[in-house]
Amino acid sequence: MRIRHWLYAASVSVGVLVACWVAADRTATSLVGDKLAQSVDAGQMVADRVADGMIHAINTDLAMVRAIPSTLAEVDLLRDVLRPPGGGAPPPEMVDRANRFLLGAQGYFGVDRVWLIDAHGICVAASNFNDGPSPIGQSVADMPYVTNALLGGRFESYAAGWEHQAPGLYFSVPVYRQGALIGVVMTKIGLRRLRHWVGSGESFIADGNGVVIMANDPRFENRFMLDGKLGALSAAQRRALYQRDDFARMPISQFKRAPGRSNAWVPQELLARMSAFGEFRKPFVITSRPSSSNGLTVYAVEGVDAWEALTREHAKDLALCFLLYLGGVVIVALALWTYWRERAQHRVARQSNEALRAANHQLAFEASYDELTGSLTRRYFFHRFERLLESTQRKNEPMSLIVADLDLFKSINDTYGHAIGDQVLCRFVLVCSSTLRGDDLIGRIGGEEFAILLPGASERDALRVADRIRERCKRESLEGSEPPLRFSASFGITEWQDDDSPMSMVERADMALYRAKRAGRDRCWVF
Repeated sequence: MRIRHWLYAASVSVGVLVACWVAADRTATSLVGDKLAQSVDAGQMVADRVADGMIHAINTDLAMVRAIPSTLAEVDLLRDVLRPPGGGAPPPEMVDRANRFLLGAQGYFGVDRVWLIDAHGICVAASNFNDGPSPIGQSVADMPYVTNALLGGRFESYAAGWEHQAPGLYFSVPVYRQGALIGVVMTKIGLRRLRHWVGSGESFIADGNGVVIMANDPRFENRFMLDGKLGALSAAQRRALYQRDDFARMPISQFKRAPGRSNAWVPQELLARMSAFGEFRKPFVITSRPSSSNGLTVYAVEGVDAWEALTREHAKDLALCFLLYLGGVVIVALALWTYWRERAQHRVARQSNEALRAANHQLAFEASYDELTGSLTRRYFFHRFERLLESTQRKNEPMSLIVADLDLFKSINDTYGHAIGDQVLCRFVLVCSSTLRGDDLIGRIGGEEFAILLPGASERDALRVADRIRERCKRESLEGSEPPLRFSASFGITEWQDDDSPMSMVERADMALYRAKRAGRDRCWVF
């Protein structure tokens, strides 16, 4: 009989432990899952903005370049070099004029190379005719950027080119004379001129075949995307286009759950939106945008920065929730047992009093301190203000008030999002707290407006304090935004006078702040 009781108790205990664990897992997942979704959404928004900016930069930079070869194809001098009026080979002085003309066109249009190719694929004039070895006389008939133009089409894409380690974007158009195709005009922009396209995060650009031609991290260049067309090209075509035929795979894959329970809690719909990139352990959000006409595709890669912190937080919340639920079960069991033993009333009352006391402490704390910034709330700040003002009046000591307002805060929220705006508010309070004395008070009295009370400080002392805070704010930057965000603040300062009330001092400080704003912001003004 006793063994049966022990088995029953053991079964109930195991069932309770399993139920508490399942409930704790669901609770922790609910708490952390929303934060992860917000972090993924924020990364997606940043990646979208970066990708749109890259596409805009590409279209802007190449808008004029596309018209350069078409314009040069209409120049009579170049047509005469390709097909002299009297037939035969062009005279050397005509070729020399064409070379110098192309050299001047290269500098005028801001490109790296301009070549003139005849109908047989032979370079007959070039802007770099003085280079050694000279490209003049070389055959480039097998190059795709020449082949397409010799067939009457246009070419606008990436290629490694025939110059050693000189990849770039090539633009080729056919040259006609009296309806007959007589050659090709080709221009090239080297990738070194275009590095600013990938100046953000882990961004990169792939050509029409899925080969990465430019990346912020050079380790990823000359790799291929799995969904690209590189596999459809023959080895000879790869060699002609890229001067190589072996390419490593781009290290991008679907982000997966790790073995064990480290991230088994992540919802499948969030996993589907995240990618593994390179050797990084955290997931990334990747946004791609195709270019309008040159086959380029830009990829903006933004990391889910909160991943590791949320993974740790989930493990901590899981343990805490499990202990909480398990503790709740134990408390309920003890309450029932003590109730049966005629002591439950006293225990329940004591637990209720303790919970009420803790709740009162929590409510008092929340009523006194701003949840976001940790500064005093408006109500508690003025409560402390009145008490300090009474003490100042009795002792006849100086006291000053600073009212600060973050400059262009709405623009920060509109540009970078409210999450970054909240970070700016927290950073400002942190700067103020590290500058102020222990007896000074800082409170949030508006959305981005703060009041700083300096007992025992004169107007001149307050001006020095405000100016130190202002200078430190200008040196602060938030690394979570691209580019790193810098912010400034304006300050209104006033000193206590006889018969002053807290509101009258705030009104004077507000007037000083208004004048600081009107004077151009990022400055201090004394009333």
